[in-house]
Amino acid sequence: MNILFINDRSYPDYTADSLFHGLKNLSGVNVYESTDATAWYMYNTQKAKNRWKKTFEESMGAGFTLFHTLSCERLLESEDEIVRKIEDKFFDKIIYACAWSSLTYFDKVYDSGYSKDDVIYVDGNDSDFVWYPRVDGIKEVAVIGDGFTIRELDWKNTETFSALNFGKYFKREIPWNFYGDVHPISIGFPEELIVEEVLEKEHEWCPLTGTEFPDWVEVSKKRYGFGEQDLFYKEIQKSKYGFTMKKAGWDCLRHYEIIGNGTIPYFHELEKCPPKTLQNFPKELILKTNKQKPKNDYNDVVLELLEYMKNNLTTKKVAEYVLDR
Repeated sequence: MNILFINDRSYPDYTADSLFHGLKNLSGVNVYESTDATAWYMYNTQKAKNRWKKTFEESMGAGFTLFHTLSCERLLESEDEIVRKIEDKFFDKIIYACAWSSLTYFDKVYDSGYSKDDVIYVDGNDSDFVWYPRVDGIKEVAVIGDGFTIRELDWKNTETFSALNFGKYFKREIPWNFYGDVHPISIGFPEELIVEEVLEKEHEWCPLTGTEFPDWVEVSKKRYGFGEQDLFYKEIQKSKYGFTMKKAGWDCLRHYEIIGNGTIPYFHELEKCPPKTLQNFPKELILKTNKQKPKNDYNDVVLELLEYMKNNLTTKKVAEYVLDR
């Protein structure tokens, strides 16, 4: 299968990057990047690491978990070659990995005769949909970027175009009151980083770094820099619990880093999460452990979470889910 992965953003998006990581690890799948900006930071090369440090070290943290993880070949095409391959229908799937940000080559894709099942939009924005009322006052319309919506009916006869009429739309943050045929999607965790056993716990709570936590959460002054992922993971692995919460959006890489390192997340106010957001997350199990911390069966609960992650929350599972919908 040949996939054109379109992501013109100049900085990472965890949802898009999770999907990219998973696709690159699926056998029989060739992922072509639309520009040099697409996912250069995903590759485990010294050139990519140097570029990351120069570009993001101060503003984007240390690049843990998803970044600098791929050792496979990079398939990067020129603009002219991409246009030719779109027109020749060389690609089996066209994925707009940050649909809320840009829809490059859309006219070419539409005019080349791709079917609705061949075009995929991914919206990993921290916010839910931006709404505005329809002129007829019957329903509201959700804007996804560049004047495109997900409710208008006919691109040729309206000023806006509905993604639902030409493709499948995957949204990370879906509000309680949303109507429409939109598929939920979540961040994924690389399966190769999942621990195989539960390490001995040295303290109750993981020393936390971050912002926006409630006042009662003790925040560590320690910051893990570029190349210190193993140190960060060890702190999680030695802890029984790791605090996490909704930040800009409900989905957050920290949730997965806690589970993947053999620790139970304490997820603040998880019960308020909309049902279609974090839909594939083990909400009930985590809510149960947060309400009553497991004692003698602590390791059993962690192993259950690890097994659930392997079967549901890896980047490869995200990729398979998107291709199979």
